[in-house]
Amino acid sequence: MEFRFFRDDLCDYCGLCFERCPVLQLPVEEAKQDIKALVRGDTNASLAFQWCTTCNTCDLVCPVQANPYELILERWHEEHQSKGLPAIAKFVFPNESGNIWSSIRVLMEEDELSLLHSWRENVDSPRKVILLTGFYSNLVPYVAMTSLIEELKPAIAGFEGFWGCAGDAYKLGMISASEEIGSMLHTKFSEMGIEKMYCFMGAEAMMLSDVLPNRFGIDFSFCNPEPLDYWILDKLNSGEIEVKQKLNMKVTVHDNCLSKYTGGKLQEVIRETVKHIGCEIVEMQHNRELALCCGWAATIPSLHGSVSGNALHMLLYLLDSLYRRLQEAEATGARVMVVSCHACYIFLSLIKVLTNSKVDIYLSQELVQMAAGETPVHRNEKRAWDIVAAFTNVLFRWLFIPGERKRFFPKPIKMEPIPQISSADARRIRFFGKIYHSAVIQNPAMRGLISITVKASINLYRGSLARKRRRMISKRIKE
Repeated sequence: MEFRFFRDDLCDYCGLCFERCPVLQLPVEEAKQDIKALVRGDTNASLAFQWCTTCNTCDLVCPVQANPYELILERWHEEHQSKGLPAIAKFVFPNESGNIWSSIRVLMEEDELSLLHSWRENVDSPRKVILLTGFYSNLVPYVAMTSLIEELKPAIAGFEGFWGCAGDAYKLGMISASEEIGSMLHTKFSEMGIEKMYCFMGAEAMMLSDVLPNRFGIDFSFCNPEPLDYWILDKLNSGEIEVKQKLNMKVTVHDNCLSKYTGGKLQEVIRETVKHIGCEIVEMQHNRELALCCGWAATIPSLHGSVSGNALHMLLYLLDSLYRRLQEAEATGARVMVVSCHACYIFLSLIKVLTNSKVDIYLSQELVQMAAGETPVHRNEKRAWDIVAAFTNVLFRWLFIPGERKRFFPKPIKMEPIPQISSADARRIRFFGKIYHSAVIQNPAMRGLISITVKASINLYRGSLARKRRRMISKRIKE
């Protein structure tokens, strides 16, 4: 099937999309040139094609609803169809060996593994109500260890074979695969007899309630999907979740990319929730429809361009983008950055530990637990170092195994268990994990040295990106 979500007939090349983009922030004339280059398929001349972090702001600010974000996705789709993807992208494919889920399970505690096992078993039985685990919820299953959701615990179901409700696939520009995933889930959820679905990840609720219906005509209204955050706020407002102590802390809210759908309702629900429990909100420079991506999706542009597939480039682009968001949070003077997406939670925690930031990263649900007199399990910093161990293994494979630098075409989409990680990969990840969790790393002097090194590397990389940007603009002016 041919996909054409961008509206050529509506676009007047005003450039507002890339002028207001929080990443590109192009002067209006440059923005006009960029959208024109993208429309004619000249991706080498488009900054948006090479730097888009999929925050979706361009769609929201487009005055004629021409869907410029979907144009970027279409161009990525075309490249994937002809060239495939760099091998490092296998990290986020649940049907590929060495994916992030298999890698992190090597380092998980037994209580978390037990939860994952029970959630997987629950997808095989009919149920009218479900609390859907998310792609990245399955990297932090400990978040379900709370009395807040006691009545929903028997209804928790899901596994990586649900493909994150097509969230990652869509962001990668894998448009055909997104439709396949949507159709597969529609069949599965219908067979389960689901009438009400709460989603641990609000991002996946947005895919089911907005993107898949509006882009592909796949209607999930029969299961009425909505974020768990809505359920929690309803319980707070009704008094069923009792606030035993107001938190009285200054926080800033990170609006994840998919929270911009459905009119930004999820963004306001999170704000209302943290205000209800006594938090003062100070906004970051970029918030709501102009919010920056947390940084995790910033790995996507590193799959394109002249250095696509370079693992070091991917890592630096990721760290740079994560740190930009963290710096905005630090600038507010807030004690806590509140997030609702589990991917944002994991990777913002990653940059927090690598830079020794004083800003703590909490899920809004965890703050509600604190207000209700419960101590959250909150293993986010431990999990962040687990992610570092898994990334170190990816870099090791890229450096020393030639096949890990070859592009690949993704396997067919199937609803199946994730493959077991190889014994060699498991040994390396455990080895790296022991190092990162040991006193060798976890001491003030070494943490300070890591922070200095990471920040210096990011600043050098930012300089190289700025030079590349100037060269691209200069070349375009000459042409």
